[in-house]
Amino acid sequence: MLPLMAIILMMGCSKKSDYHMSRFLRPNDGGLYVYADQEWDSVSFETTESYTLSSNVSWFKVPDEYSSFKNPYTDAVLLSYAWLQFEPNTTGEMRYGLLHLAAGDYSVDATVIQLPFLNVTNPVRQGYVLTPLVIDATTSSASLAFTAYSNWTLSTDSDWLTFEATSGAAGERRVMITTELNTTDEDRTAKVLLTSRGVTQEITVTQQKPIPAEGA
Repeated sequence: MLPLMAIILMMGCSKKSDYHMSRFLRPNDGGLYVYADQEWDSVSFETTESYTLSSNVSWFKVPDEYSSFKNPYTDAVLLSYAWLQFEPNTTGEMRYGLLHLAAGDYSVDATVIQLPFLNVTNPVRQGYVLTPLVIDATTSSASLAFTAYSNWTLSTDSDWLTFEATSGAAGERRVMITTELNTTDEDRTAKVLLTSRGVTQEITVTQQKPIPAEGA
C-alpha cells in the first residue's frame, strides 16, 4: 500500500486573508464506484486546513494512517491522497456511504457506491444486468474476461463445458471455456459461478442448437 502523499502548492496568501478551500478531486460529483470484491481504492483532495477523513458506514473505513493530517503551513493548499478499505459486499444490493472531509470549520462529503457484483467484462453488462455468454453450436469455445481483486475460483453445474483454469490470483484474467458439441435440437444453458473474496457472480453460458443443413 502506498504511503500518504502531500504536495504543497504555495498560494501567496496567509490564513489572515480568510481564504478557505476544501474539495475532492477524486471522486468527482458522480461518486466513487467500487466492485463487490474490491478491498482498496484511493481518493484525492485539496484543502487549506488541517483535516480529518471519516466514513459514516461500517463497510468501508479510512485506515488510521490516512485519517488525519495537521497542515503546518499558513499560506498553502495541501494536495493529499488517501486509501479507503472495503469489506466485501455479499448482500446482493448496492451500498451507499459518505466519505467526510472535515477541514477546520469547513467540511465536504463524497459519495461512495459499492456495487453488488464482480467486474466481468465478457460477457458484457446491459445496465447492471450481465448478458449470457453465447457459444455458437459449431464453435467449441469462448472466453470469459474479468478483473478479480482477490484470489478467484470458477465452477459450473454442467458436465458439457470445461474451463482452461478453475482458480487464480487477483488481476485481469481471460479464461477459455470449452464445450462439447451440442447434439441436441435445442439451445442449452449452464450456470457458471465466479467467486472472489466471498462474492459469487452467476454467469449464464448458452450454447446454441445446431443449424440444420440445407435441404435437411
